[in-house]
Amino acid sequence: MAVTQELKFGPVEFPPFIDREFDAGWSMGLSAQHIVLTHFRKLLGYREGVMRNEEVEAVHQLRVCARRCRTALQAFKYVWDPGTVQYFQKRLGKFANGFGVARDLDVMLIYLREQLEQAEGERAGAYRWLLEHNEQLREAEQPKLVKRLRKFEESGLARQFVSFFGTLPVDLWQPWEEQQVAG
Repeated sequence: MAVTQELKFGPVEFPPFIDREFDAGWSMGLSAQHIVLTHFRKLLGYREGVMRNEEVEAVHQLRVCARRCRTALQAFKYVWDPGTVQYFQKRLGKFANGFGVARDLDVMLIYLREQLEQAEGERAGAYRWLLEHNEQLREAEQPKLVKRLRKFEESGLARQFVSFFGTLPVDLWQPWEEQQVAG
């Protein structure tokens, strides 16, 4: 697994505004930015867990965050240029879909382990064989996940995403007092 040790995730700075608790009194634009960027930041938080392959939930949660982010982009697409939103939706979708096989195998492994605990005799042997086979498939999938993470990191998409959605329609890098006037 030397490949995984080489991958370092560059810091992606988010506007401090994203640390604020959501307020239903904000304008639609400000709300949209907060929702989209919050889901995106959560997605980025799972990259390390996926790379290290220490917990099955990391792959699942990364995909969930990507789906929530894409759904928020769809819901608020007219706050921004729809073509730009579509560009980011497609990129996020392609990225998240690349983790589908690993997630399916993770779910299968959970199921097979549960079945093995209850199985006896020949059934136990069959479940053990299936479990070992699927563990090998999942292990073979891990370098592909790291490659996808590396490609995502090298693309600069994370910084582009935050740059675009952090400045439009409201520049979230401004101090909060200015946001209250602008929002």
